[in-house]
Amino acid sequence: MLGEAQVYADLTFVINFAMDLVILWATARLAGTKIILYRLLTASVLGALYSVIYLYFPTSLWYSLPAKIIFSFIIVVLGLSPRDWQQLKKILLYFYAICFATAGATIAFSYLAVDPGQYFQFSYWWLLAGIIFALLVGIFGEKYVLAKIVPGLLKFGVKLQFAGNSCQGKGFLDTGNGLRDPLTNKPVVVAEYEFIRKCLPGDFQKIVDIAKDENDMLEGLSKSSWANRLRIIPFSSIGKKNGILVGIRADRILVNTGKEDIAHSNVVVGIYREKLSQDGSYQLLIPSEIVNKQ
Repeated sequence: MLGEAQVYADLTFVINFAMDLVILWATARLAGTKIILYRLLTASVLGALYSVIYLYFPTSLWYSLPAKIIFSFIIVVLGLSPRDWQQLKKILLYFYAICFATAGATIAFSYLAVDPGQYFQFSYWWLLAGIIFALLVGIFGEKYVLAKIVPGLLKFGVKLQFAGNSCQGKGFLDTGNGLRDPLTNKPVVVAEYEFIRKCLPGDFQKIVDIAKDENDMLEGLSKSSWANRLRIIPFSSIGKKNGILVGIRADRILVNTGKEDIAHSNVVVGIYREKLSQDGSYQLLIPSEIVNKQ
């Protein structure tokens, strides 16, 4: 009997180690966190030991529902090392979602594998199916999240106001947007020219429409009715060093986060004469500071 119990404990350890490792790996992939192998292995070993001990002390308070939640929290922190509370919340959301989805896939496979009327008998093949499911989530789920979910989460309704005129559209949160107004050191919003065109005075539009390049545009706009709103925004990018972007000062920007409207005054808007989004799903690039409250 002791030998049988030892084999059962060994199998429990191996299966739970593999399951925890794959789920933590899939969580890291979907949450976009750095995968550190030794941390994942350490957390998985701890999770497997927790499952093995349950075989000998199933009624212990350490296996009550609150204790299991606390232990899963510890496993996530140990394995994925979130940098702050916001990232921890996202990681926990993915972790529990993958756990429940994997459990559901395992149960579904177990019922599909058993013939109608056949006696229900546990099989480790069902757990293997759950591990494979979690692997598929980690491999293909990341692509789906990046292609479908993340873009939706990073888009906000935006309203720009210029001297009584307003333009409403969609802005994309661009965490890599490091453009700043040299005069105020405030972050710069980048907008498609066609999007803000209707908010600009006629003489301003004519100059931008015929300008050959940024320097030509700047020279013409310096004599326009809105010359006092002009800004020169320096930037560097791949293939273009010491470039300039012509900016125009907006009276106000309103960003709708879904929960509230965040307002900023006297924000500089960089004029971009091409399309920012190939599918037209957004017309502005918003730096992260704009989404935060003043």
